[in-house]
Amino acid sequence: MKWIKNVGKMIKRERLSWGMSLNRLSKLSKVDKETIEDIEKGKISNPDFFDMLNICDVLESSVFFYLINDGEKSGKK
Repeated sequence: MKWIKNVGKMIKRERLSWGMSLNRLSKLSKVDKETIEDIEKGKISNPDFFDMLNICDVLESSVFFYLINDGEKSGKK
């Protein structure tokens, strides 16, 4: 599983469009503020799927929007 190149910038943009602080997103998503901040700054380029799932749930966004479709199809080797 790979995340899009600018996943952190996209998350930050979405958070700000909601007018939401890091503290609020952290509280609602149950993800550490520092982790969210590191994702947004690009320090964590491969965030934990479940952290992202919780963040996206709060931002009413699909976690799959932030994943790269590498073209693999099930059953194909």
